[in-house]
Amino acid sequence: MERKDYEANLETAVSYMMANQRANALSSLKMAYSQVPDKEKTSDNVAYLRILSFLARFALENAEHIQAINYINEGISLNNMHADMIFMNVLIYKATNRFPEMLTAIINYLIAIDLPDRDKYAYEFVNTVALNELYVEYLPVAYSNTPNHTPILSIVEETIEKLKQIASGEFLEKGARIMKAIDSTNN
Repeated sequence: MERKDYEANLETAVSYMMANQRANALSSLKMAYSQVPDKEKTSDNVAYLRILSFLARFALENAEHIQAINYINEGISLNNMHADMIFMNVLIYKATNRFPEMLTAIINYLIAIDLPDRDKYAYEFVNTVALNELYVEYLPVAYSNTPNHTPILSIVEETIEKLKQIASGEFLEKGARIMKAIDSTNN
């Protein structure tokens, strides 16, 4: 199978990132982004989703929130359960104190990282560090600052049962335990 120009530029960008050459990586990503034909901007195009994800990450790191949101929204419109895009949404919602949206994004992230196709996407934000940060910092903040959050827990518990039909449900279960602990501490 012939490698496409945007795929080659994505690989070059990844090499630059590993060599800590941010400016060159960003340049290669922007070139790759511009090379993707409209007909290939699909949910099946893993390379395109990676390009969007990396561009969103760079935009977040540069505090270019509007640009990051645009890349994230474009990615989520193609794959609404893309774990990296959802995780970056969590970060944006946290920065803007949009706690109900943050909580929804956290729940979606915990579902997305448990789905059978997760290895297909080579996620950057599915690792122990990201999960710890999410469980220890983000989930408690989002849950505690979401008005009338208690009914959400019963919805999460129902979702866990449905999720267990296709995946382990372990990540969302841990999130539910954290939410219960917060409720018991507040009562």
